[in-house]
Amino acid sequence: MLLELEKIFSTIELNLIDSEEDLMDTKQFHCLMKLFKNLRPIFEQALIKNKDEFIRTIRHIFRLYKILFQLRDGTFSHDTISPKSIQIIREQIIHQLNENEKIFPLILIYHDVGRFFDRQNHPYKSYQLIIENSLLDSYNLTDNDKLLVIKIIQYHLLQATIYTGESTFYGIYSLLYDKEFIPIISNKQNREIFFDLLNIFTFIDILGYNYAKIYDHYVDFYAEINSILKDIFNAWPDKESILKRAHKYSQQWLEWRIAGALRIFQFVHTKPYLTKEFYYNLIRDSVKMSNNSLIKKIEWQDLKDIHLKDSYKIQIKYGLGVLMILSFGAFFRSWLNEDTKISDNLIIFWILLSHEIQSRSKGRNKWLWNVYFTGLPHWSKWNRNTFSKINPFTIEKIIKSSSHKSNKNSKMFELYLDFKLD
Repeated sequence: MLLELEKIFSTIELNLIDSEEDLMDTKQFHCLMKLFKNLRPIFEQALIKNKDEFIRTIRHIFRLYKILFQLRDGTFSHDTISPKSIQIIREQIIHQLNENEKIFPLILIYHDVGRFFDRQNHPYKSYQLIIENSLLDSYNLTDNDKLLVIKIIQYHLLQATIYTGESTFYGIYSLLYDKEFIPIISNKQNREIFFDLLNIFTFIDILGYNYAKIYDHYVDFYAEINSILKDIFNAWPDKESILKRAHKYSQQWLEWRIAGALRIFQFVHTKPYLTKEFYYNLIRDSVKMSNNSLIKKIEWQDLKDIHLKDSYKIQIKYGLGVLMILSFGAFFRSWLNEDTKISDNLIIFWILLSHEIQSRSKGRNKWLWNVYFTGLPHWSKWNRNTFSKINPFTIEKIIKSSSHKSNKNSKMFELYLDFKLD
């Protein structure tokens, strides 16, 4: 499989992949379809259901494979990553391909097939499609390798969203109560393979978008997150200890998590003044300067201990752009100036949401809360008027009027925030 993929993508360049060229008309696309014949019916449905999403995803997949081979062969370069960091990523890729040359290529082709049918919950939808259509049955995988592929696909956003602050380490709750995951979770070697594959996939997945800008600090932070995830599960089979560790690490990363809306994950350390404390102080200052009765004259530590003590349970699904708009009134992909100030809307949102999930838990205090944003156009269609009505009153109204449902099997809640303000 790896050799066939290498032949396909050796004949196409990144600049063509990133262009407006219709990749479905290329010989590389047709060769890819011959290699993964079982995807044809799904792709045909996807073209009918959401052609734009299909085209974006195919471009993403092409870029993933091209970069995979460039990294493996030592020919990849990037304007914001040093050769030293690229070499670290390269060594991880070579190691994984040497261990099993099928696993990583299969993750790349199948991980986003769910986007065509359920964009907000696409990792789980991708997993479902693989199972329902027996997509992995023709590759002569061991049961263990097959499980690794489908579970990495199902949870492929875990590390990335912990890093961006959309999720917390408590997000491992989903893995802990997934009965299918037990063969991985109960074996230390399998756990470490899983998290190492997840780590390197997260790098490749980001680089699979031509607008991605990642920096050397990503390597260090990803390594830290990877190490923490492994440490959390070293308490197996004691689920209570695992959850306590996940809670502890989530609270330690609370400021980082909130500062994700300020893009701390992307730009921290890229300029001398862009330190962690710079971002954390923006949040704290928004509280100090607020006239809102909820947070006026409250100390930061008290705010965390009283108002945000349940925020670690909240796992935001595709909400980073909205959180950014709460902070600045706009969405952008650039660093902050030294004199930047942010709105108290961000911290008010987190407080009100934390209060709401606490009141709705009704004794199920350890359950996870997956939070979805509805009523929104694609981020590319946002403009400054999209969220001009956002203020503490509308934030509270949106949260209070939100709907939720519970799943007793997975022991999780889903909460839906309707941000359609028209």
